[in-house]
Amino acid sequence: MANINWPGLLAWSTKYHDGTAPSQFKQMSEEDRRFLEKALEEAFGQIEDPNQVMQEAAEQLRSECRSEESVSTALEVIDRCCDDPDCARNAEKLDVLQALLDLLPAYSGAVRNRTFEILALLFSNNPNIQAAGMKRGSLNIFLQIAEESSVGSDDRSKSFRALVALVRNVQEFEKFMLEQEAARQLLLACLSPEELPGTREKATSFVRSLSESGSLQEENVEPLVAAISKLFGHLEDTGIQYKETLSSCALQLATSFKAQCGGLQAAVEGRIAELQASKDPEADNEMESLKHCSAALKA
Repeated sequence: MANINWPGLLAWSTKYHDGTAPSQFKQMSEEDRRFLEKALEEAFGQIEDPNQVMQEAAEQLRSECRSEESVSTALEVIDRCCDDPDCARNAEKLDVLQALLDLLPAYSGAVRNRTFEILALLFSNNPNIQAAGMKRGSLNIFLQIAEESSVGSDDRSKSFRALVALVRNVQEFEKFMLEQEAARQLLLACLSPEELPGTREKATSFVRSLSESGSLQEENVEPLVAAISKLFGHLEDTGIQYKETLSSCALQLATSFKAQCGGLQAAVEGRIAELQASKDPEADNEMESLKHCSAALKA
């Protein structure tokens, strides 16, 4: 056993749930999180093997006696363990990955959201864990939850981010994802102006990445170009990084798929005119990408 006091870590939840009624668990307040972080800091200060701790946390997730509070605590422990690269690489070997995936259909709200975040963390730039996730059907799980979620919801945003982390930078997985009608429709949905700005930015960045990697094929480009073009008319709720991501995505598409970008020119020229009129000194990077994009489309 690892040198960790699980009852002590779980103590933070007892003041909210005494076991006499169903838990009304909600996302942790800042006070709760500070309490738990302090307890984790004290506990991890005595730990010699974080891999063992991560394995014990997975056992907590699978426990027949688990509660939303104990699951939430175990998730925070796993998150802390992921600070150790060795733990992240061993997530499949330690049987953590399946324990996390099993939570997604079983829980909603704060627990599901945190699970998605940790899965995205584990998958990110971790090819072995990405491969294990694909083998365990993560793509279909993420797609199902995303399809059932509403526009602008945390479920839609978190499931999409986890999906991107699952396949990104592994061409085999990216191409397989793009072969799925449900995945293509989700990507288009996440580019909708009705979606959260952060989700739109993530989707735009992903489209750029798919084009750069060579995974995006001509037959899938035109609907994405139409969606990207439309976003240039909905920039009122966005920041500098979003606008730079959008303009660089447009440039990448124009460079790689000029023939499929017929509708992009007008959107790009319109945005250039707006920036020229506003004389925004913080828009230099965006303007540079847009001008290169316009030149590529005219060439």
